[in-house]
Amino acid sequence: MKTTLEQKRTVRDSENRTETGQWKSEPKARKRGKLPKTHQDYWLGKLRKRSYLAPDGKTEIEIPLWQVRLFHVGKEGWFNLGTANQAAAAVKARDIYIFLMANGWDAALAKFKPESDIAPRLDLSVGDYLNAVKATGYLRLRTFLNYQNCLRTIVSEIFGVRADESKFDYRKGGNKKWVERIDGTRLERVTPARVADWQQKRVKKAGNSPTAIASAKRTANSYVRCARSLFGKDILKRVRGVQLPQKLPFVGVELFESGSMKYVSKIDVHALIAAARNELKPQEPEIYKAFLLGLFAGMRRGEIDLAEWGMVDWQHGVLKLEETDWLHLKTHDSAGEITIDAEVIAELRQLLPTSKSTFIITSDRPPRNDSARPYYRCEPIFDRLNEWLRSKGVKANKPLHEMRKEIGALIATEHGIYAASRFLRHSDITTTARHYAEHKSRISVGLGKLLDTEIKPADEKTARA
Repeated sequence: MKTTLEQKRTVRDSENRTETGQWKSEPKARKRGKLPKTHQDYWLGKLRKRSYLAPDGKTEIEIPLWQVRLFHVGKEGWFNLGTANQAAAAVKARDIYIFLMANGWDAALAKFKPESDIAPRLDLSVGDYLNAVKATGYLRLRTFLNYQNCLRTIVSEIFGVRADESKFDYRKGGNKKWVERIDGTRLERVTPARVADWQQKRVKKAGNSPTAIASAKRTANSYVRCARSLFGKDILKRVRGVQLPQKLPFVGVELFESGSMKYVSKIDVHALIAAARNELKPQEPEIYKAFLLGLFAGMRRGEIDLAEWGMVDWQHGVLKLEETDWLHLKTHDSAGEITIDAEVIAELRQLLPTSKSTFIITSDRPPRNDSARPYYRCEPIFDRLNEWLRSKGVKANKPLHEMRKEIGALIATEHGIYAASRFLRHSDITTTARHYAEHKSRISVGLGKLLDTEIKPADEKTARA
């Protein structure tokens, strides 16, 4: 029977013990757990002899030299200690640890893992790669943070890094420790097979409800789209100082067929407009202005938040949306002129004299362009508008964004999908077709009249004649 590597270690360990179980060569081993990391004996129990598979893919070969794995600031790395002598290896492991703590990873790797050291190892961690992507400056910070969170979510769920309440402890370091556990994962371990398995488990947790399953598929797709964007060709050609795994995490990973995402209106828009004019305009004018921009101009929340009066062309009835010191648009195609009905322009003109801000919507919160997280100066106004819309029967998760969908569907019905795409300022018409092209009007060719087979009385036929 072939002797396994574990059996060899068991035999080796048994030879080093007495009949009572004491170590022959390591009398201090019983107290090693209490020793500080700066003591060489602490490292005796941390030493390992790693193995690798031979070219035949079956034979396991043990490396005769001792090695040690060190952890520091969310990163891990193996160091070859260059000796088969356990005591000497422990001394070197201690020295490397002390140097690492004092000088950091770059200096430690440069000193103890030079380029000539046997073969390159894949010690690149998830955190290392994220730092490298961030350093390129290619992605806007908010976009990077969104992609980063998606990748961390996938990695944490693949490897069972549980998220308890400490994940949300930003003041006492709980969140930092949780992130370090994820970021310390070697990137080579995040394989396409594991990502695909994670997708299936994500959907399985949704249960048997078709609605819940469809929602879980859309969520999984969203995470994968964002996370794999960190490995796009435009980013890969910019990252520096990292050695990528041979196979990247999302190569060949397919998205779920998530079903139809077309918008189907459930809003009585005429009644909603009348209610807004009667209730919001006299009592809550700032809420009313947000409603007007969301429905009649189809603007996104961030655009409404920072739109300025100077963007309104009163004479031609358009709102010229462009980037400012505060407003950063979603894409280059998001900029442009939004045509607004004359009646809406008239409503805004009536509200202008009472405005106390250069922004169309007045808010007590100042604008910010230094926030890494989503920040809206009109957050309380948006919350109030969402509350009001729900009270009027708009049951969507994002009622304000539902206004944008509603105007998109109306324009697609009246003027076609290309007009809707231009009005909504989509960068790709396929986005419009996927979400906003559902017609609200009922279409019929009139064939139903052929089912009227009732025989009419003779006098009725005469009367019709």
